[in-house]
Amino acid sequence: MQSSDGQNILGYEEITKEVSKNFTIIDYFLRSDGAVEYKVMKTENIKENFLSLWSTLKKSGYIPVLRKGEPYLTLYVAPYIKRKKYSYKMGVTLLAATMASLLIDGWVRASSSTSQKIFPEWNPIVVTLSYALAFIGILGLHEVGHLVMSRKRGLSSTMPYFIPGIPGSGVPTFGAVIFATEPMVNKDTQFDIGLLGPISGFIVAVFVSFLGVLTSVPMTLEEFTKLFGAGETSFVDVPLIMNLMLIGTGKVSASQQMVVILSPLAYAAWFGFLITFLNTLPAWQLDGGHMSRSVLNERQQRIATLLSAVIMALFGFLLMAMLILFLSFGQNEIKPLDEVSPLSRSRKLVYGLVLVVTILCAPIPL
Repeated sequence: MQSSDGQNILGYEEITKEVSKNFTIIDYFLRSDGAVEYKVMKTENIKENFLSLWSTLKKSGYIPVLRKGEPYLTLYVAPYIKRKKYSYKMGVTLLAATMASLLIDGWVRASSSTSQKIFPEWNPIVVTLSYALAFIGILGLHEVGHLVMSRKRGLSSTMPYFIPGIPGSGVPTFGAVIFATEPMVNKDTQFDIGLLGPISGFIVAVFVSFLGVLTSVPMTLEEFTKLFGAGETSFVDVPLIMNLMLIGTGKVSASQQMVVILSPLAYAAWFGFLITFLNTLPAWQLDGGHMSRSVLNERQQRIATLLSAVIMALFGFLLMAMLILFLSFGQNEIKPLDEVSPLSRSRKLVYGLVLVVTILCAPIPL
């Protein structure tokens, strides 16, 4: 039998036959909610067996869920209900609005009196376009990283939704977001999808930062005061990795106090590093939370989320810290379909490198 969308509809016995190909069944029965519940033996190849079953059942419109139990594991098989599809019209509209916001903000920066003093030889139009493309590149490839890994793991997700910001406010965009339209298969998949987004954005931000540092202008405090006066001026703490680039390129000197006027490209990289720093913290809703939850148990994850909120508050992101705490506690965790299989050892080692990236992106002044 086939459904209206062409999927093969399996019967009660056919589902059981598929389960038996991958697991040794001890007992099973039909639940009142329409799902089939199985008690199955633990095996050495649980991860591979579950993936095989998931792949087979998904083609027929069913979804398996594997949960811990003693002495047997519990396996549920239920019809899969697809979520609403991505709105391309909304996605394109938000992308256009975000590009407009970035272009306006870039023009304000490139044509300001400060920029004219510091970068008199720059073409404001070229700077504006470079600034907007750098932002979109960092944010876009972050979300594309999630999208590519989702497709590679056989999962569906929406296209990126960009969120425009307020030009001239210092926040020309509030980033972008992508939504998974089906649950993660196992901890490996959860980790990989959480990883590729921030790592992709980080790599682009490093490239943009290198160009931005080269085009930034350093000066002594005396030179800065002479040029701009002693009035109130906006200063920011740049990420540790950008500090290292400034030192490595000779833009700052250890022998005297220096001020570095960030070029628009450097500001785009600064913003990208800041997003990577916040997003890789092990808080439940963030990409870092998806990765850490694959490594930690539930109690450890709650502690990690609390520590992440404290770190955010210490770095001045109090509102975000409060939002993280509000959304985290009291909410039911969305677990992978296969809760039993552990994260691979290689991914645990990679997570150590992710924490290094988090530190490098932290706004720690030298």
